[in-house]
Amino acid sequence: MDDMTQTNEDQISNSLGSVVQNLNLSQQFYSAQVSQTDTMQINIRGYLVSNNRNLLNWLYVEHGIVQTLVDQPVDDAFRAGIEIKSENIDADDMELLENYMERYEVIQKIAQAVKWGRLFGGSAILLLTDQDYMKPFDINKVTEKSRLDFAAIDMWELLKTQVSTQGELSPDETEFFHYYGKQVHRSYVFVFKGKEAPSLIRPMLRGWGMSEVERAVRSVNQYLKNQNVVFDLLDEAKIDVYKIEGMNTALMTPTGANQVTTRIQYANSIKSHQNAIVMDKEDEYDQKQMTFSGLSEILNQIRQSVAADLKMPMTKLFGLSSAGFNSGEDDIENYNSMVEGEVRAKVKYLMLDIIGICCKKLFGEVPPDLKLSFPPLRILGADQEESIKEKKFNRMLQAYDRGLADAEMFKEGANKDSLLSIELDPMQEPELPDGADNFDTPPISQGA
Repeated sequence: MDDMTQTNEDQISNSLGSVVQNLNLSQQFYSAQVSQTDTMQINIRGYLVSNNRNLLNWLYVEHGIVQTLVDQPVDDAFRAGIEIKSENIDADDMELLENYMERYEVIQKIAQAVKWGRLFGGSAILLLTDQDYMKPFDINKVTEKSRLDFAAIDMWELLKTQVSTQGELSPDETEFFHYYGKQVHRSYVFVFKGKEAPSLIRPMLRGWGMSEVERAVRSVNQYLKNQNVVFDLLDEAKIDVYKIEGMNTALMTPTGANQVTTRIQYANSIKSHQNAIVMDKEDEYDQKQMTFSGLSEILNQIRQSVAADLKMPMTKLFGLSSAGFNSGEDDIENYNSMVEGEVRAKVKYLMLDIIGICCKKLFGEVPPDLKLSFPPLRILGADQEESIKEKKFNRMLQAYDRGLADAEMFKEGANKDSLLSIELDPMQEPELPDGADNFDTPPISQGA
Protein backbone atom coordinates (compact mmCIF):
# COMPACT_ATOMS: atom_id res chain seq x y z
CA MET A 1 0.00 0.00 0.00
CA ASP A 2 2.81 2.37 0.88
CA ASP A 3 4.62 1.50 -2.35
CA MET A 4 1.49 2.20 -4.37
CA THR A 5 1.00 5.54 -2.57
CA GLN A 6 4.61 6.48 -3.29
CA THR A 7 4.17 5.51 -6.92
CA ASN A 8 1.05 7.65 -7.24
CA GLU A 9 2.84 10.61 -5.65
CA ASP A 10 5.76 10.20 -8.06
CA GLN A 11 3.37 10.10 -11.01
CA ILE A 12 1.60 13.23 -9.81
CA SER A 13 4.92 14.99 -9.26
CA ASN A 14 6.18 14.06 -12.72
CA SER A 15 2.91 15.04 -14.34
CA LEU A 16 2.86 18.36 -12.47
CA GLY A 17 6.40 19.01 -13.63
CA SER A 18 5.28 18.31 -17.17
CA VAL A 19 2.46 20.85 -16.81
CA VAL A 20 4.84 23.54 -15.54
CA GLN A 21 7.30 22.73 -18.33
CA ASN A 22 4.59 22.98 -20.98
CA LEU A 23 3.43 26.30 -19.56
CA ASN A 24 7.01 27.64 -19.57
CA LEU A 25 7.51 26.48 -23.16
CA SER A 26 4.35 28.24 -24.21
CA GLN A 27 5.77 31.52 -22.80
CA GLN A 28 9.36 31.15 -23.98
CA PHE A 29 8.92 33.72 -26.75
CA TYR A 30 7.75 36.30 -24.22
CA SER A 31 10.55 35.85 -21.67
CA ALA A 32 13.32 38.47 -21.30
CA GLN A 33 16.78 37.69 -22.63
CA VAL A 34 19.55 37.59 -20.04
CA SER A 35 21.63 40.75 -20.32
CA GLN A 36 25.34 40.38 -20.98
CA THR A 37 26.00 43.06 -18.38
CA ASP A 38 24.71 40.76 -15.62
CA THR A 39 28.23 39.31 -15.48
CA MET A 40 29.26 42.42 -13.55
CA GLN A 41 26.86 41.43 -10.78
CA ILE A 42 29.19 38.78 -9.38
CA ASN A 43 30.00 40.01 -5.91
CA ILE A 44 33.13 37.86 -5.55
CA ARG A 45 35.23 38.62 -8.62
CA GLY A 46 38.94 38.45 -9.19
CA TYR A 47 39.17 40.81 -12.15
CA LEU A 48 39.00 44.51 -12.89
CA VAL A 49 36.02 45.82 -14.78
CA SER A 50 38.47 48.20 -16.49
CA ASN A 51 40.09 45.20 -18.21
CA ASN A 52 36.82 43.80 -19.53
CA ARG A 53 36.31 45.57 -22.84
CA ASN A 54 33.22 43.61 -23.84
CA LEU A 55 31.50 44.23 -20.52
CA LEU A 56 32.15 47.98 -20.61
CA ASN A 57 30.85 48.21 -24.16
CA TRP A 58 27.58 46.50 -23.27
CA LEU A 59 27.18 48.46 -20.05
CA TYR A 60 27.48 51.71 -21.98
CA VAL A 61 25.04 50.57 -24.68
CA GLU A 62 22.39 48.96 -22.46
CA HIS A 63 22.23 51.10 -19.34
CA GLY A 64 21.43 54.80 -19.38
CA ILE A 65 22.95 55.35 -15.94
CA VAL A 66 26.37 54.28 -17.26
CA GLN A 67 26.04 56.62 -20.22
CA THR A 68 25.11 59.44 -17.86
CA LEU A 69 28.01 58.92 -15.44
CA VAL A 70 30.42 58.83 -18.39
CA ASP A 71 29.00 61.58 -20.62
CA GLN A 72 27.41 64.14 -18.30
CA PRO A 73 30.60 65.58 -16.71
CA VAL A 74 32.24 65.86 -20.14
CA ASP A 75 29.20 67.53 -21.69
CA ASP A 76 29.08 70.02 -18.81
CA ALA A 77 32.83 70.70 -19.09
CA PHE A 78 32.52 71.67 -22.76
CA ARG A 79 28.99 73.05 -22.57
CA ALA A 80 29.97 76.73 -22.78
CA GLY A 81 32.83 76.18 -25.19
CA ILE A 82 36.39 77.39 -24.63
CA GLU A 83 38.15 80.74 -24.61
CA ILE A 84 41.35 81.01 -26.69
CA LYS A 85 43.61 83.97 -25.98
CA SER A 86 46.76 85.26 -27.70
CA GLU A 87 48.22 88.71 -28.28
CA ASN A 88 49.51 87.53 -31.68
CA ILE A 89 46.04 86.64 -33.03
CA ASP A 90 43.75 89.50 -33.95
CA ALA A 91 39.97 89.35 -33.80
CA ASP A 92 39.52 88.30 -37.44
CA ASP A 93 42.07 85.47 -37.19
CA MET A 94 40.57 84.34 -33.90
CA GLU A 95 37.16 84.09 -35.56
CA LEU A 96 38.75 82.14 -38.41
CA LEU A 97 40.33 79.71 -35.92
CA GLU A 98 37.07 79.21 -34.04
CA ASN A 99 35.14 78.61 -37.26
CA TYR A 100 37.74 76.08 -38.44
CA MET A 101 37.59 74.14 -35.17
CA GLU A 102 33.80 74.18 -35.22
CA ARG A 103 33.55 73.15 -38.85
CA TYR A 104 35.88 70.18 -38.47
CA GLU A 105 34.50 69.27 -35.00
CA VAL A 106 37.87 69.49 -33.29
CA ILE A 107 36.44 70.22 -29.83
CA GLN A 108 33.71 67.59 -30.27
CA LYS A 109 36.31 64.94 -31.07
CA ILE A 110 38.37 65.90 -28.03
CA ALA A 111 35.25 65.65 -25.87
CA GLN A 112 34.45 62.23 -27.35
CA ALA A 113 37.96 61.02 -26.56
CA VAL A 114 37.52 62.16 -22.95
CA LYS A 115 34.27 60.17 -22.78
CA TRP A 116 36.05 57.03 -24.00
CA GLY A 117 38.76 57.70 -21.43
CA ARG A 118 36.22 57.82 -18.63
CA LEU A 119 34.48 54.66 -19.85
CA PHE A 120 37.52 52.47 -20.55
CA GLY A 121 40.19 54.16 -18.41
CA GLY A 122 42.12 55.53 -21.36
CA SER A 123 41.72 57.02 -24.82
CA ALA A 124 43.56 59.16 -27.32
CA ILE A 125 43.28 61.72 -30.08
CA LEU A 126 44.95 60.39 -33.22
CA LEU A 127 46.45 63.01 -35.50
CA LEU A 128 45.58 62.27 -39.12
CA THR A 129 48.06 63.85 -41.54
CA ASP A 130 49.96 63.15 -44.74
CA GLN A 131 53.31 62.65 -42.96
CA ASP A 132 55.05 59.30 -42.49
CA TYR A 133 53.68 57.65 -39.33
CA MET A 134 56.93 55.74 -38.89
CA LYS A 135 58.76 59.01 -38.27
CA PRO A 136 58.13 61.58 -35.52
CA PHE A 137 55.56 64.22 -36.30
CA ASP A 138 57.12 67.46 -37.58
CA ILE A 139 54.90 70.47 -37.00
CA ASN A 140 57.11 72.59 -39.25
CA LYS A 141 55.91 70.57 -42.24
CA VAL A 142 52.29 71.53 -41.62
CA THR A 143 51.14 74.05 -44.21
CA GLU A 144 47.83 75.45 -45.38
CA LYS A 145 47.55 72.65 -47.95
CA SER A 146 48.50 69.84 -45.56
CA ARG A 147 45.95 67.23 -44.60
CA LEU A 148 44.93 67.69 -40.98
CA ASP A 149 42.21 65.90 -39.08
CA PHE A 150 41.71 64.23 -35.72
CA ALA A 151 40.07 60.98 -34.60
CA ALA A 152 38.82 60.02 -31.12
CA ILE A 153 39.83 56.43 -30.29
CA ASP A 154 39.71 54.34 -27.14
CA MET A 155 42.58 52.52 -25.47
CA TRP A 156 41.58 49.14 -26.92
CA GLU A 157 42.20 50.42 -30.43
CA LEU A 158 45.85 51.07 -29.51
CA LEU A 159 48.47 48.50 -28.62
CA LYS A 160 51.64 49.62 -26.88
CA THR A 161 54.99 48.07 -27.68
CA GLN A 162 56.64 49.01 -24.39
CA VAL A 163 55.28 49.25 -20.86
CA SER A 164 57.46 49.49 -17.76
CA THR A 165 57.18 47.16 -14.78
CA GLN A 166 55.33 49.95 -12.96
CA GLY A 167 52.70 49.93 -15.66
CA GLU A 168 53.81 53.21 -17.21
CA LEU A 169 54.77 54.15 -20.73
CA SER A 170 58.44 53.81 -21.51
CA PRO A 171 60.12 57.23 -21.89
CA ASP A 172 61.79 56.00 -25.08
CA GLU A 173 60.84 58.46 -27.81
CA THR A 174 61.06 55.73 -30.47
CA GLU A 175 58.08 53.90 -29.04
CA PHE A 176 55.27 53.05 -31.41
CA PHE A 177 51.60 52.34 -31.04
CA HIS A 178 49.83 49.71 -33.13
CA TYR A 179 46.56 51.02 -34.56
CA TYR A 180 44.65 48.24 -36.35
CA GLY A 181 47.88 46.65 -37.54
CA LYS A 182 49.56 49.91 -38.53
CA GLN A 183 52.55 51.27 -36.61
CA VAL A 184 52.09 54.87 -35.50
CA HIS A 185 54.76 56.94 -33.79
CA ARG A 186 53.69 58.14 -30.37
CA SER A 187 54.06 61.80 -31.42
CA TYR A 188 50.84 61.40 -33.46
CA VAL A 189 48.92 60.16 -30.43
CA PHE A 190 47.63 62.52 -27.72
CA VAL A 191 46.91 60.24 -24.78
CA PHE A 192 44.18 60.81 -22.20
CA LYS A 193 44.29 58.58 -19.10
CA GLY A 194 41.58 57.82 -16.61
CA LYS A 195 41.95 57.90 -12.84
CA GLU A 196 45.31 56.52 -11.77
CA ALA A 197 45.29 53.23 -9.85
CA PRO A 198 47.42 52.34 -6.79
CA SER A 199 50.85 50.85 -7.39
CA LEU A 200 49.69 47.25 -6.84
CA ILE A 201 46.90 47.55 -9.41
CA ARG A 202 48.69 49.83 -11.87
CA PRO A 203 50.62 47.11 -13.77
CA MET A 204 47.34 45.26 -14.43
CA LEU A 205 46.08 48.27 -16.39
CA ARG A 206 49.08 48.28 -18.78
CA GLY A 207 49.85 51.96 -18.37
CA TRP A 208 46.24 53.17 -18.60
CA GLY A 209 43.91 54.41 -15.89
CA MET A 210 40.78 53.02 -14.29
CA SER A 211 37.32 53.13 -15.73
CA GLU A 212 34.85 55.37 -13.91
CA VAL A 213 32.61 52.33 -13.59
CA GLU A 214 35.27 50.65 -11.44
CA ARG A 215 34.70 52.74 -8.34
CA ALA A 216 30.92 52.39 -8.60
CA VAL A 217 30.67 48.63 -9.22
CA ARG A 218 28.87 47.78 -5.98
CA SER A 219 26.48 50.72 -6.01
CA VAL A 220 25.71 50.28 -9.71
CA ASN A 221 25.18 46.55 -9.04
CA GLN A 222 22.59 47.44 -6.43
CA TYR A 223 20.87 49.79 -8.84
CA LEU A 224 20.79 47.25 -11.68
CA LYS A 225 19.59 44.44 -9.40
CA ASN A 226 16.84 46.66 -8.05
CA GLN A 227 15.72 47.46 -11.58
CA ASN A 228 15.75 43.75 -12.49
CA VAL A 229 13.72 42.85 -9.39
CA VAL A 230 11.09 45.47 -10.16
CA PHE A 231 11.01 44.33 -13.78
CA ASP A 232 10.35 40.72 -12.72
CA LEU A 233 7.82 41.69 -10.06
CA LEU A 234 5.72 43.51 -12.63
CA ASP A 235 5.02 40.17 -14.31
CA GLU A 236 4.25 38.48 -10.99
CA ALA A 237 2.24 41.24 -9.38
CA LYS A 238 -0.93 39.31 -10.12
CA ILE A 239 -0.97 35.53 -9.74
CA ASP A 240 -3.91 33.38 -10.83
CA VAL A 241 -4.83 30.43 -8.63
CA TYR A 242 -6.92 27.63 -10.21
CA LYS A 243 -8.56 24.99 -8.04
CA ILE A 244 -9.61 22.23 -10.44
CA GLU A 245 -11.65 19.32 -9.17
CA GLY A 246 -10.04 15.96 -9.85
CA MET A 247 -6.73 17.49 -10.84
CA ASN A 248 -4.59 15.03 -8.86
CA THR A 249 -6.38 12.10 -10.49
CA ALA A 250 -5.92 13.61 -13.95
CA LEU A 251 -2.20 14.19 -13.36
CA MET A 252 -1.62 10.45 -12.76
CA THR A 253 -1.74 9.87 -16.53
CA PRO A 254 0.14 11.68 -19.34
CA THR A 255 -3.13 12.28 -21.16
CA GLY A 256 -4.65 13.90 -18.07
CA ALA A 257 -1.60 16.14 -17.60
CA ASN A 258 -1.94 17.40 -21.18
CA GLN A 259 -5.63 18.01 -20.64
CA VAL A 260 -4.92 20.08 -17.50
CA THR A 261 -2.34 22.11 -19.40
CA THR A 262 -4.77 22.74 -22.24
CA ARG A 263 -7.47 23.63 -19.73
CA ILE A 264 -5.34 26.33 -18.06
CA GLN A 265 -4.08 27.74 -21.33
CA TYR A 266 -7.61 27.96 -22.68
CA ALA A 267 -8.87 29.74 -19.54
CA ASN A 268 -5.98 32.25 -19.70
CA SER A 269 -6.58 33.00 -23.37
CA ILE A 270 -10.28 33.72 -22.80
CA LYS A 271 -9.58 35.82 -19.70
CA SER A 272 -6.93 37.95 -21.37
CA HIS A 273 -8.86 38.65 -24.57
CA GLN A 274 -12.45 38.97 -23.32
CA ASN A 275 -11.92 39.85 -19.63
CA ALA A 276 -13.99 36.80 -18.73
CA ILE A 277 -13.33 33.27 -17.60
CA VAL A 278 -15.41 30.11 -18.16
CA MET A 279 -14.98 27.32 -15.62
CA ASP A 280 -16.67 24.21 -14.39
CA LYS A 281 -19.20 24.68 -11.63
CA GLU A 282 -17.08 22.67 -9.21
CA ASP A 283 -13.84 24.54 -10.03
CA GLU A 284 -12.63 27.60 -8.15
CA TYR A 285 -10.60 30.60 -9.29
CA ASP A 286 -8.72 33.11 -7.14
CA GLN A 287 -6.23 35.91 -7.74
CA LYS A 288 -3.35 36.99 -5.48
CA GLN A 289 -2.13 40.59 -5.56
CA MET A 290 1.47 41.47 -4.67
CA THR A 291 2.29 44.73 -2.88
CA PHE A 292 5.31 46.93 -3.70
CA SER A 293 5.58 48.85 -0.47
CA GLY A 294 9.14 49.72 0.55
CA LEU A 295 10.67 49.48 -2.93
CA SER A 296 10.72 53.26 -3.42
CA GLU A 297 12.64 53.80 -0.16
CA ILE A 298 15.17 51.14 -1.15
CA LEU A 299 15.60 52.69 -4.58
CA ASN A 300 16.17 56.13 -3.06
CA GLN A 301 18.93 54.77 -0.80
CA ILE A 302 20.56 53.02 -3.76
CA ARG A 303 20.46 56.22 -5.80
CA GLN A 304 22.15 58.12 -3.00
CA SER A 305 24.88 55.48 -2.86
CA VAL A 306 25.51 55.70 -6.61
CA ALA A 307 25.60 59.51 -6.51
CA ALA A 308 28.05 59.47 -3.58
CA ASP A 309 30.43 57.07 -5.33
CA LEU A 310 30.44 59.13 -8.52
CA LYS A 311 30.48 62.54 -6.79
CA MET A 312 27.52 63.57 -8.89
CA PRO A 313 24.28 65.10 -7.53
CA MET A 314 21.08 63.18 -8.05
CA THR A 315 19.74 66.07 -10.10
CA LYS A 316 22.45 65.38 -12.71
CA LEU A 317 22.51 61.58 -12.47
CA PHE A 318 18.81 60.77 -12.22
CA GLY A 319 17.08 64.06 -13.05
CA LEU A 320 15.57 64.33 -9.56
CA SER A 321 14.96 67.74 -8.03
CA SER A 322 16.24 68.62 -4.56
CA ALA A 323 13.97 67.67 -1.66
CA GLY A 324 13.24 69.39 1.63
CA PHE A 325 15.08 72.59 2.55
CA ASN A 326 18.08 71.72 0.39
CA SER A 327 18.31 74.02 -2.65
CA GLY A 328 20.92 71.79 -4.29
CA GLU A 329 23.50 74.59 -4.65
CA ASP A 330 26.05 72.85 -2.44
CA ASP A 331 25.69 69.64 -4.45
CA ILE A 332 26.20 71.52 -7.70
CA GLU A 333 29.28 73.28 -6.32
CA ASN A 334 30.84 69.94 -5.34
CA TYR A 335 29.98 68.54 -8.75
CA ASN A 336 31.50 71.56 -10.51
CA SER A 337 34.72 71.07 -8.53
CA MET A 338 34.83 67.45 -9.71
CA VAL A 339 34.36 68.52 -13.34
CA GLU A 340 37.10 71.13 -13.04
CA GLY A 341 39.57 68.69 -11.48
CA GLU A 342 38.83 65.44 -13.30
CA VAL A 343 37.88 66.65 -16.77
CA ARG A 344 39.01 70.18 -17.54
CA ALA A 345 42.36 70.08 -15.75
CA LYS A 346 43.35 66.81 -17.44
CA VAL A 347 42.45 67.85 -20.96
CA LYS A 348 43.55 71.51 -20.96
CA TYR A 349 47.14 71.11 -22.16
CA LEU A 350 46.23 68.34 -24.55
CA MET A 351 43.84 70.81 -26.17
CA LEU A 352 46.53 73.50 -26.30
CA ASP A 353 48.79 71.21 -28.35
CA ILE A 354 45.98 70.42 -30.78
CA ILE A 355 44.94 74.07 -31.11
CA GLY A 356 48.58 74.97 -31.75
CA ILE A 357 48.65 72.55 -34.70
CA CYS A 358 45.48 74.16 -36.08
CA CYS A 359 47.12 77.58 -35.77
CA LYS A 360 50.15 76.31 -37.69
CA LYS A 361 47.90 75.20 -40.54
CA LEU A 362 45.89 78.43 -40.66
CA PHE A 363 48.49 81.09 -39.83
CA GLY A 364 51.81 79.40 -40.55
CA GLU A 365 53.02 79.58 -36.94
CA VAL A 366 52.12 78.62 -33.40
CA PRO A 367 51.58 81.69 -31.18
CA PRO A 368 54.04 81.52 -28.26
CA ASP A 369 51.54 83.08 -25.85
CA LEU A 370 48.63 80.78 -26.72
CA LYS A 371 46.36 80.35 -23.70
CA LEU A 372 43.20 78.40 -23.06
CA SER A 373 40.53 78.87 -20.43
CA PHE A 374 37.05 77.53 -19.74
CA PRO A 375 34.00 79.64 -18.90
CA PRO A 376 32.58 79.20 -15.40
CA LEU A 377 30.44 76.13 -14.86
CA ARG A 378 27.96 77.98 -12.71
CA ILE A 379 24.91 79.04 -14.70
CA LEU A 380 23.25 82.21 -13.47
CA GLY A 381 19.61 83.02 -13.90
CA ALA A 382 18.50 85.97 -15.98
CA ASP A 383 17.83 88.12 -12.89
CA GLN A 384 21.17 87.21 -11.32
CA GLU A 385 23.06 87.95 -14.52
CA GLU A 386 21.41 91.34 -14.95
CA SER A 387 22.10 92.19 -11.30
CA ILE A 388 25.80 91.42 -11.73
CA LYS A 389 25.99 93.49 -14.92
CA GLU A 390 24.32 96.39 -13.17
CA LYS A 391 26.83 96.27 -10.31
CA LYS A 392 29.76 96.14 -12.73
CA PHE A 393 28.37 99.07 -14.70
CA ASN A 394 27.92 101.13 -11.53
CA ARG A 395 31.48 100.41 -10.40
CA MET A 396 32.88 101.47 -13.77
CA LEU A 397 30.69 104.58 -13.74
CA GLN A 398 32.00 105.51 -10.29
CA ALA A 399 35.58 105.06 -11.49
CA TYR A 400 34.84 107.37 -14.42
CA ASP A 401 33.07 109.83 -12.12
CA ARG A 402 36.14 110.11 -9.90
CA GLY A 403 38.51 110.48 -12.79
CA LEU A 404 40.13 107.06 -12.37
CA ALA A 405 39.14 106.07 -15.90
CA ASP A 406 38.57 108.10 -19.05
CA ALA A 407 35.78 107.66 -21.62
CA GLU A 408 37.83 105.29 -23.77
CA MET A 409 38.57 102.96 -20.86
CA PHE A 410 34.93 103.06 -19.81
CA LYS A 411 33.78 102.02 -23.28
CA GLU A 412 36.34 99.20 -23.53
CA GLY A 413 35.26 97.83 -20.16
CA ALA A 414 31.58 97.97 -21.08
CA ASN A 415 32.25 96.15 -24.36
CA LYS A 416 34.43 93.51 -22.74
CA ASP A 417 31.74 92.39 -20.27
CA SER A 418 28.82 93.11 -22.64
CA LEU A 419 27.27 95.47 -20.11
CA LEU A 420 25.20 97.23 -22.77
CA SER A 421 23.09 95.86 -25.58
CA ILE A 422 25.13 97.90 -28.07
CA GLU A 423 28.82 97.94 -28.95
CA LEU A 424 30.53 101.22 -28.05
CA ASP A 425 33.26 102.66 -30.24
CA PRO A 426 36.21 103.58 -27.96
CA MET A 427 37.62 105.97 -30.57
CA GLN A 428 34.40 107.92 -31.08
CA GLU A 429 34.33 111.30 -29.39
CA PRO A 430 31.39 111.66 -26.99
CA GLU A 431 28.74 114.20 -27.88
CA LEU A 432 28.39 117.13 -25.49
CA PRO A 433 25.05 117.37 -23.68
CA ASP A 434 22.86 120.42 -24.29
CA GLY A 435 24.15 123.50 -22.52
CA ALA A 436 27.60 122.02 -21.82
CA ASP A 437 30.77 123.51 -23.24
CA ASN A 438 33.11 120.68 -22.39
CA PHE A 439 33.12 117.06 -21.32
CA ASP A 440 35.69 117.32 -18.59
CA THR A 441 33.12 116.88 -15.85
CA PRO A 442 31.65 113.38 -15.68
CA PRO A 443 27.88 113.10 -16.02
CA ILE A 444 27.33 111.90 -12.44
CA SER A 445 29.06 114.95 -11.03
CA GLN A 446 26.98 117.18 -13.29
CA GLY A 447 23.76 115.76 -11.96
CA ALA A 448 24.91 115.82 -8.32
